Amino acid sequence: MSGFTINEIEKLLDSKSTYLPDQEPEIISNFEYVVSNLPNTAETAMKTAFISISRNRWNQVTLKETNWTSGNEAILKHLGPIGLIITEKPIPELLGSIAQIIVQDSFEALLSLAREARRKMNHPVIGITGSVGKSTTRLLFEHLLGDSRSFIATRGNHNTRTGVPLYCAKLASDPSVGILEISLNALNNRGNLAELVRPDICIVTSVGEAHLSTLHSTTTVATFKARIFDGLTKDGLAIINADIPTEEFQILKKRAGQRTRRIRTYSLHDQTADLHATCITHAKDGTHVAFSHKGETYEFTLSLSGEGTVQNTLGVLLCLMEMGEDPAPLLPKLKSFSSLPKVMERKTLITPDNRQIEVIDDSHNAAIPSMINAIQAFKAKRPFYRGRGLLVLGQVADLGKQAESLHEKLLPVILDSGADFVFGHGPLMRNAIKQLPEGKIGGWFNHAQDLAAHLPLYCTDDSLVLLKGSVTGSDFSKTGELFSSEARKSKSLLFQPTAVQLSEVLQPHWGARVYELINRKKPLLTSGNADSRSIEGLAPLLLWEAAQSKRADWPDAVELQAWPTNPAVSRTGRELRTGNLFSFTEMVEELTFSPHPSLVFEVANRLFGNRRLAMQAVTKIADRLGLGTSAALNLTGRYRKKEVQGFGLDDLAQIGKHLSNRASLMPLLPIESPNEVRGLVTGRLRLSCVAYSSGKLCTITGARTEGELAHLLGDLLG
Repeated sequence: MSGFTINEIEKLLDSKSTYLPDQEPEIISNFEYVVSNLPNTAETAMKTAFISISRNRWNQVTLKETNWTSGNEAILKHLGPIGLIITEKPIPELLGSIAQIIVQDSFEALLSLAREARRKMNHPVIGITGSVGKSTTRLLFEHLLGDSRSFIATRGNHNTRTGVPLYCAKLASDPSVGILEISLNALNNRGNLAELVRPDICIVTSVGEAHLSTLHSTTTVATFKARIFDGLTKDGLAIINADIPTEEFQILKKRAGQRTRRIRTYSLHDQTADLHATCITHAKDGTHVAFSHKGETYEFTLSLSGEGTVQNTLGVLLCLMEMGEDPAPLLPKLKSFSSLPKVMERKTLITPDNRQIEVIDDSHNAAIPSMINAIQAFKAKRPFYRGRGLLVLGQVADLGKQAESLHEKLLPVILDSGADFVFGHGPLMRNAIKQLPEGKIGGWFNHAQDLAAHLPLYCTDDSLVLLKGSVTGSDFSKTGELFSSEARKSKSLLFQPTAVQLSEVLQPHWGARVYELINRKKPLLTSGNADSRSIEGLAPLLLWEAAQSKRADWPDAVELQAWPTNPAVSRTGRELRTGNLFSFTEMVEELTFSPHPSLVFEVANRLFGNRRLAMQAVTKIADRLGLGTSAALNLTGRYRKKEVQGFGLDDLAQIGKHLSNRASLMPLLPIESPNEVRGLVTGRLRLSCVAYSSGKLCTITGARTEGELAHLLGDLLG
């Protein structure tokens, strides 16, 4: 019989006490610990036990502080029926209406239920692990078996130490097959949960550069992934991707061989693998694959791009054929397969000027192997599009000390991709973008909105765009939606964009706000375009602040060093030649109004020893003020496509409020006003400022000329 009776659960969990309503459920065959995942239908709900995990218990299990809502609190907001609650403390409000079993440790209770549910399971359980490909493999099983078999499968990417026991417990319903992802987190030294799952079939999809912040090498990754075989049932089936690098493959094969002689392999390239591809043909709307198994040749078509998807499909087909499934009815189903959202997801964007942009959104997550796979998928599709090809690459997280070198490892793949422009996002991608040929650089960004605003400007009709990057460590995950939004309103195409052209399109109108300094939270007035956003940076203003903080260290006079921006003339007419003498006070004053780079470099060097240390000081100020992540990326504030900056009125307000106690040190601004107006001005493409007068702060960005800026200040503060 599938499921558990209340009495069985009481005995299994050695419950402290039990509270039963007048009508108790007959069978419990489903488990949840997140209230929002409880079933909606009464019949299923009454077969479901809610495992109430407190915040302290959850933090104990995850080894970190979280904002987890304690189960006893969360369940009170659930309005539907529920069969049973397993909790460490009774819930008085629900006594008499819902059965409650009281246990010492609710997570240990979940482990006990998982262990017993697996023992009672009479059908095969498939365990899946790999650096990449776990979820796609699991979803392929669901897609192919959904019409013919009942199954329990991991939901989303809930494949960690907290998720694996839950889905193992759900096997209590005795489905036709269990399909469980097991991440490295569930295989680590805190306890191998493969021994809880005890798969009849283990699949290792890949081993690559992932989790290197803790594991440091791919051989160590392979060693931990191989632990899945420790849980393999006696004479179970081990399936390994033969395209895994040789040393890592041998680690896996040796560990599997300690449990079973039934080891099978699949491959895109190795013709000695048990199942291998014989021909892969790419088309605009899909990928056609021929493969061989036991001397027979088969064919299928995928609508998804990428050899990674092909690999995962071959692994699933090998598994099902080894289980005795007839491939004939399965293969046609593959054409309609789609994975998780943002996994090789294709969508078409149409701009108002009728440019069509095809997007491959693979931004669900990234490891180095999946990044390479995505770029190679882009390369395969590129010949079918007559427009431009854009690679939009976010950083790959969790790579530890090897992060920078592994990102640089992508350069040959990027250069071979056929991309016309490459855009990077996130600190770890910065150096890789700098090393690309100048003509291929679309820009490096640290802010998804800035990135998304630039992308449509580079897209001709029938362009192909790939989005790929990690979801952690940056805001890259927002790029897809933001890009779609920007494309829907884009009426501009720039063939070889200059800074002036970009500024004209991206900041066509000025915006301004006025605040009372004694009540800084809400503006008194907003005028113009409140969303106006510069493509330059605010570092000169922050450097001025840093200089004021080090006023005691100012030298009397300095000799201008040989900066790459020499010779030149400053805004105030000073000749900037190497060796010229300047009053340091005059140099700092130059920072107050769109300073020349040579003067910025000189002040930074004199005060901090070198530009790197000065930039670190500026970054600390920006972080302390809560400025946007791209508000101050270089000392000069200049637009540079290798580090595209951006700021808006909110950033200026933060600086303005912070600097208000130094307003008396700022120069008078040349405007017609009965009141004294002091402030700082920055920008070369567009002018931005923070200005003070009569207890008010005015912030402006996007003024085209000094005259327009003066006119705006006069109107707003006059």
